[in-house]
Amino acid sequence: MERDQEELLEVGNASRRGRRIAGWGLILLAVLTLIVLRASTGPAPTPPNTTPSELISVIPDGRAASPWPTTPGACGADVLLPIVSSTPPAERTGIQVLLGGDRLRLVDFDSGRTTTLPDEVVRPGEYAAVLAGDPITAYATTGSCDEAAPYAMLRVGVDHQVSVIRPLGPTESPLTDGNHLWIASFASDIDNPYGTIAPLAGGQRVRLPLGFYASAIVGDTVVGLMQPDPGISPTWLALVDARTGRLQAKLDQHVAPLATGAGQVFWTSGCHDDPSSCTLHRRAIAGGKTTASPLPRPACCGVVSPDGKTLAFLLDHPSTSDSDLEGHPLPPLDIATLQLDTGRLEIVPGIELPAKFQPALAFTKEDWLVIALDAGSRTRLLAWHPGLRHAYETAALPGVVHPPPTLVVTSH
Repeated sequence: MERDQEELLEVGNASRRGRRIAGWGLILLAVLTLIVLRASTGPAPTPPNTTPSELISVIPDGRAASPWPTTPGACGADVLLPIVSSTPPAERTGIQVLLGGDRLRLVDFDSGRTTTLPDEVVRPGEYAAVLAGDPITAYATTGSCDEAAPYAMLRVGVDHQVSVIRPLGPTESPLTDGNHLWIASFASDIDNPYGTIAPLAGGQRVRLPLGFYASAIVGDTVVGLMQPDPGISPTWLALVDARTGRLQAKLDQHVAPLATGAGQVFWTSGCHDDPSSCTLHRRAIAGGKTTASPLPRPACCGVVSPDGKTLAFLLDHPSTSDSDLEGHPLPPLDIATLQLDTGRLEIVPGIELPAKFQPALAFTKEDWLVIALDAGSRTRLLAWHPGLRHAYETAALPGVVHPPPTLVVTSH
């Protein structure tokens, strides 16, 4: 595995040729939203601990000579294990997080102390997925490994007690920004071709444009993909006013959303056809100029720091050691950060992820990048900032998660 890798990326004003459509994980700070699916460390630095200890060997045609190591995970599935080289914290970070899984846990990163929330809602066989956070109130939904099982909205109070707010339909999904929560619904069939959005606290349900699928919300602006007629029209990344349902802007077509946050939206283009033409685009939600800059390889699944100056995301690993998932060879993944003001791109050292693996990523206000990795019967929790040769890692946390793992930073 390559370590201490650094690449420079200049963010310019000129547009460049533009990545595949990929899923994007959105973690917006302030309201603590959870989705429940049924279905610790010494102060002195120590040498890095690598797990698993051996990298995969590679045969001449580029395919892995042995598969990625696996371990049993949630819902009867096997989990592909990340390869990690880390050290215990050598300084105080002040990081505290709420972690999802088969139980809801508050974790103090520096001490490794874990507090399990007194929760009768997350029963055996159920899993909690945390989406966004605030130290006062949390929200959640319940479900199971059976995707057809019913869901319900939950609230977790400041006393950590959990209560049911309302049912949540199979076509509904919560969207959060700060201390605001909306319920977006999606078109269910030909007789109900329009999605809607409404604030959880109460208010008018607003109809969204035909073919619009909401993915995130920033302020009063909904971000999503729109394709009014799948047979003849292109797919657009679009912005819609959550108060009126009116289309505000079509940003770009045939692109992959990457991240939203801090009043900005990010997307990539060109990566699906030719990785050498990968381009990162950035624009303020309120409007203005769209900036474009090259990416060295395809990227996905990003998060934005609270101050809007740093972007973290997954980046294809520059290696011939390909994973082979479901018969489709794909490269492993790195975790990268991009300083938006300088264009400096850095790879988080000592972490290599199997293809299609998705970690939980979140920034603290002190610019620590917090990382949660699914390791089957436990969750590995790490923290990194530029300048560290290896990520810090607290004691592994027992408990199964329904992938991907989720966390929110509560040390505000």
